[in-house]
Amino acid sequence: MVFTSLKFLLFITAVVFIYFIFPKKYRWVWLLLSSYFFYLSASVKYGIFLVFSTVITYLAAIWIEKVSESIDVSSLLKDERKQAKQLIEKRKKLITAIAILLNFAVLFTIKYYNFTVLNISALADIFGIQFTPAMLNILLPVGISFYTFQVTGYIIDVYRGINNAEHNFFKYALFVSYFPQIMQGPIGRFSDLSQTLYTGHPFEYQRMTYGLQRMMLGFFEKLVIADRLAIAVDTVWPNYQSYGRIEILLICLFYAIQIYADFAGYMDIAIGASEIMGIRLSENFKAPYFSASIPEFWRRWHITLGSWFRDYLFYPIMRSGWCISLGKKLKGIIGKKASSKIITVIALLCVWFFTGMWHGASWHYIVWGVYYGILIILSTLFAPVFDKFVQNHSINRNNPIYKSVQILKTFVIVCMGYIFFRSDTMSQAFGIIGRIFSLSAPLLSPAAIGLDKADLIVAAVFLILLLIIDVFRAKDIDIRAVIAKKALILRWIIYFILLFSVIIFGVYGPEYSSSSFIYFQF
Repeated sequence: MVFTSLKFLLFITAVVFIYFIFPKKYRWVWLLLSSYFFYLSASVKYGIFLVFSTVITYLAAIWIEKVSESIDVSSLLKDERKQAKQLIEKRKKLITAIAILLNFAVLFTIKYYNFTVLNISALADIFGIQFTPAMLNILLPVGISFYTFQVTGYIIDVYRGINNAEHNFFKYALFVSYFPQIMQGPIGRFSDLSQTLYTGHPFEYQRMTYGLQRMMLGFFEKLVIADRLAIAVDTVWPNYQSYGRIEILLICLFYAIQIYADFAGYMDIAIGASEIMGIRLSENFKAPYFSASIPEFWRRWHITLGSWFRDYLFYPIMRSGWCISLGKKLKGIIGKKASSKIITVIALLCVWFFTGMWHGASWHYIVWGVYYGILIILSTLFAPVFDKFVQNHSINRNNPIYKSVQILKTFVIVCMGYIFFRSDTMSQAFGIIGRIFSLSAPLLSPAAIGLDKADLIVAAVFLILLLIIDVFRAKDIDIRAVIAKKALILRWIIYFILLFSVIIFGVYGPEYSSSSFIYFQF
């Protein structure tokens, strides 16, 4: 059930209406029923994997809690207390590891098995070994990468003592399956989401208007901007050999805008729908294209995924026994500072390799992830040198021209990364890059890019509007609060302009079908 479909509009209307007439105490039950209906409407088979992840992590969290309470260490002697704590910690680690391995085993089998065995087969051929692997024909359940990360974060947080295990299975099932976020996130933390998910919230007019405004903005971003630009991107990208560098550069720009409007549009619809019911989801974007560096870009783009990798992969690697041991060995050879940098580089490479893998079982995603890993490593290593250069040359970092150059530089680097991300294969990605830099490529090709002049004008006009909205976001200004202070007639004029922009300029037509959001495939 795509967010931009008529089915979803009818669904969310019914969910909100019944939510507010349900007894407050049991409104979470209605959300659970609605969430499973929403998810199973895609495929009943998908529900098997969702239930499996839910049951495994629910039981594991309860088990971890019981292990923690199994021994009263306060009544033991000092040595006995130490041994008891070590035993409890060992058991908790084992339970946590089993739960995580079971969940990732499912994800690996469905998403990465074919990719892995095909690469093993290709490697075997190099050494003259005949290996014909059995292939699996299983459709990737929607949202599996997102909810696998969400339940993994939950079980690790229970192990760390950040939050207690949820003993009500059905409440926990709601946390895992909550329909606005299960398909594409944001990846929720139990300690945050549980604060608003299980409480029956009263109806509030302002909250409803704010939520509807945000949903409307999401529809606008997706239907008017993302889906319009997608026509050109999908026309040119597979047939890049037929186009000149100008068209390809333009399409790279279009894709950067398309993926942002598509993904941010989904988030605005999800967050807005939840806001109507008083449920607060984490923000996932903060004007990323206003970033002045690659590390800053990733603090503003897909925020919950970045924080997940930071808290559950980067820091655990840095604190792992083998990493600490390696650091001690290197310290005696190259010194404390250099050894610390090497450990950081190793952890960052691991994080960005798996970030690429998370997005898809293909080498072009892995290369995209490593591309950012190398950029962030270089940025981290050379930051002191650059800071010294800026200081020695009295460069004002707050100078508008300096800021603009840094933002433009970052955006160009991001667009180069998108070539690997959007391409279907590595050869296609390198072919597009070669086409951009090839001197033999024509400056302008007469081939059509799939959009007429009117479409380009519409896209340009509404991109300016999106740019203005992002300026407000970059300055932490809630544009809805600004609009709320305007006169009633002016507010409604703004509402109607946005509404009719979606209705009139959205990408529809007799052959139109609701376009899936880009991140559904992950």
